[in-house]
Amino acid sequence: MDCEVRFLPEGKRSTVPEGSTIMFAAIESGVDLSNICSGKGYCGKCIVEVLNGELSPLTDQEKKRIPPEKLAKGYRLACQAHIAGDVVVRVPDQSRAGRQRLVIMGKEPPVTLKQNVEKVYVELVAPTLQDPMADDERLLRALAEKGYGGLKADFIITKELPKVLRKSGWKATVTILGKKEIVNIQAGDTKTQNFGVAVDIGTTKLAVFLVDLTDGNLIFADGMMNPQIRYGEDVISRINFATQGEKELKEIQSTIIGGINELICKGVGETAIDAQDLYELVAVGNTAMHHLFVGMQIKSLGLCPYPAGLGRAYDIKSREMNIAINPSGNVHVLPNLAGFVGADAIADILASRLHEKEKLTLLMDVGTNTEVMLGSRDGIWSCSTASGPAFEGAHIKCGMRAATGAVEKVKITPEFDVTYKTIEDEKARGICGSGIIDAVAEALKSGVIDTSGKFILQGHKRVKGEGAAKEFILIYKDETSTGKEDIVLTQDDVREIQKAKAAMYGGYATLMRKAGFKKDDLNEIVIAGAFGNYIDPSSARTIGMIPEIPLEKVSFLGNTAGSGARMCLKSLDKRREAQEINDKMKYIELAVEPIFEEEYINAMYMPNSRLEEYPETVKGIRGPMNVRRYVRRSV
Repeated sequence: MDCEVRFLPEGKRSTVPEGSTIMFAAIESGVDLSNICSGKGYCGKCIVEVLNGELSPLTDQEKKRIPPEKLAKGYRLACQAHIAGDVVVRVPDQSRAGRQRLVIMGKEPPVTLKQNVEKVYVELVAPTLQDPMADDERLLRALAEKGYGGLKADFIITKELPKVLRKSGWKATVTILGKKEIVNIQAGDTKTQNFGVAVDIGTTKLAVFLVDLTDGNLIFADGMMNPQIRYGEDVISRINFATQGEKELKEIQSTIIGGINELICKGVGETAIDAQDLYELVAVGNTAMHHLFVGMQIKSLGLCPYPAGLGRAYDIKSREMNIAINPSGNVHVLPNLAGFVGADAIADILASRLHEKEKLTLLMDVGTNTEVMLGSRDGIWSCSTASGPAFEGAHIKCGMRAATGAVEKVKITPEFDVTYKTIEDEKARGICGSGIIDAVAEALKSGVIDTSGKFILQGHKRVKGEGAAKEFILIYKDETSTGKEDIVLTQDDVREIQKAKAAMYGGYATLMRKAGFKKDDLNEIVIAGAFGNYIDPSSARTIGMIPEIPLEKVSFLGNTAGSGARMCLKSLDKRREAQEINDKMKYIELAVEPIFEEEYINAMYMPNSRLEEYPETVKGIRGPMNVRRYVRRSV
C-alpha cells in the first residue's frame, strides 16, 4: 500500500510504499533534512514533529536521542520512524541541513602544458579521377605529413567524415587523443575550441572544473553536495549499499555521474562552449568514491585486508560512462594506493609538492576521512583515519554541517563570557566542525574542562547538569534561530572530539615512529581539504589535533585534490608523476598497528592547557584544584 507524507511548512508531498521511513520520503520529495549518520539513528539530527498519522513504535535510538518532553509532543527521528499510513510532519529549522558551504578551490602550482588532447588544422586536396583516394586515407596522409602518423579513428567519427570534409571545402580541424586516436573532425579551423574537465569526488562534496586546454586557464568551477549522500553520509554505508547487487551498484554509480553531468551542463551553459569540445575528464576521489564512479565492485573495501580493486591509472571512453562530454572523449582516473588512501591523496601530494620538499613535512587532508601523509623528496609514508563524523556534526549534541547559521568560531573569556561567529552571520542554528574545535580549545584554556577532557567548572550559570550529563551553555536559546533551545558543549561532545583528534594525531605519531623520525625532524604542516580550510590552527594545536609546531609553519591549501586533478588534466607529465608517487609511497594500515593503539590513547589528552595564565580568575568558581595536575606540557 502506498502512503502520502506531507511536509510542513513547505507543503511538499511524497507518495511512498508503506514501511518506508520519513527520511526516505523526505529524500524523494526533496525536503531539506539532515542525515548525518546515514539513517542509523545515533546523530539525532533528523528530529521531526509528527502532527498526524500512523508510524512504527519508538525505537531504542529514539528513546535515547529525543528529550522526554519532545517525545511527549510526538517528535520522532525521521530515519527511524516507519510509515504505516498517511502522515503529516513538520521539519524544525534545527533539523535542516541548510545551504552547505563548500570549498571548491585550492592552491595550484604552475604547470607546463602538455595536453593529452591536440587539435590539428589540415587543408586537403579534393579527390579527382586521377586521385580517387578514400576520404579517410586522404585525411590520414595529410596528418602524417604534419608528423601525426600511425593514427586510428573512432568509427563514430569516420561515419561523418565525407559530410564534414565536403561541407568545409576540404578544410578541417582534427582532434587527436594521446597521439593515437582521432576523436573528432570539425569543419574549418577550431583549434581554439579545446576544453577539458577535472572532477574531485569527495565523500561529502563534488567539485567540477572546466579548463581551456589551449592555455590552461580555469573557465568554470562549481560544486554541490555529493548526491550519493542519500545512500549514507559515510563511506561504509555506501559500500554496504553498493554490494547488495549489480542494480544497487549501477544506481549509486549513475547518481554520482548524474551530479557530475549536472555541473558540466551548468558550466557549458555559463561559458557558452559546446559540450562536444570537452574531450577529456580527469577524476580523483578516495578509493571508494573512485571505484563507485567507474562502476567497480567494492565489496573488498569493506573486508579485511581492505584491498583496492584498481591501483593503477586507467582510461575509459566517455560514452561507456555516460559522461556529458564528447562521446569519443576520454575519462582518466588517477591511481589508488590502498583501500583508504586513494587518488585524491595522490592529487594532494601533487598540488602541495610534498614529494619535492627538502625537509620533513606533514600533509593532512581533513575531511570525512583524514589522509595523513608524512615525508619529503626522500620518501612518503601514509595512512588514513576516520575523523569526519564528529567534525561534521555527528555525535555532537548541537552539531551540524558547515551551513548557514552554523557557529564557526568561538571564544571564551577567563570570566566564561562567550563570543562567536556564525556562517553568513545568521542567527545560530548549531555548531559546525571548526566551531566545535574552537569551543573545546577555549573550554580547555578557560578552565571549563581539564586536559583529560573532564568538565571541572562548577557553580557557574553557564553550567547545567551533573556528572557525565554536564553541559556548558555556549549560546542562550533567546539568541538562537529557534529561540527554544540553548546551544551547548556537552561532556560527550568533548569526548567525541577527543576521539577524532586522537585518531588524526595518532596516525601522524605512528607514521613518525614507523619511519624512524623524531619530533624535532618535523619542519612544516600542510592542511588540505574543505574542512581543514576553516580550522583555527591555534585551536587545533591547543587540543592536540596537530603537532606542536610554530604556527607560521602551518599552511592551508584548500581543495588540493581538485588542484591535482586539474594539473593532471593539463599535463601528461603530471600523470606520470602521479603514478611514480603512487609506486613509491608506503602505506601503513593502522588497524593492525599496536603502535597506533598506544599513540591513540596518549593523544586523547589535550596537551596545551594554559590555566596558569589566570588561576585567580577561575579560583573558587570551578572548585578547589591543583593547577599542576591539569597542566600537561608536551614533551
